[in-house]
Amino acid sequence: NDAIRRAATFDKDDGRFGYVAPYRQQAKDVAWSYLKHFTAPIPGVEISESELHVTLPNNARLRLYGSDNYDAIRGIYLDGVILDEYADHHPQAWREVIRPALADRNGWATFIGTSKGKNAFYDIQVLAESSPDWFAMRLRASETGIIPQAELDAMRAQMSANEDAREMECDFDAAIEGAY
Repeated sequence: NDAIRRAATFDKDDGRFGYVAPYRQQAKDVAWSYLKHFTAPIPGVEISESELHVTLPNNARLRLYGSDNYDAIRGIYLDGVILDEYADHHPQAWREVIRPALADRNGWATFIGTSKGKNAFYDIQVLAESSPDWFAMRLRASETGIIPQAELDAMRAQMSANEDAREMECDFDAAIEGAY
């Protein structure tokens, strides 16, 4: 919804925005129905099922991508992008393709996902927490109240302490079972 709002209020010509998941099919499964649902009330919106993009009345376009084939993103420009489940993205997609696509438009990026050890997502989190030009937020399930406590308790009964720490509490230090 933040990307939709930013695209709908974009005041330059031909705004381009992206939602990038680790896999294109994952992007479609996670975000496509939401994107169509939340843009449907906007008069004049155009939807392209084949290209997985929505064009808004101001000619801004929001499109879904996967970093599994990040070269397919190469050569475009972006005014803003959401990178979901960033710990699972191809590590070069951000540095080599997506970041440069934002540069000439002075675009923005939002990184979201599940902590999975000290990887590229951890590095971005550390950068965001230490830079005045970035914003960082951790939304721990135990603190947000989004998931009812009874459901959190039921989940914890079936998860290891490390799984709960990673999946629900945003703990980059939680051990990953099977990792050396």
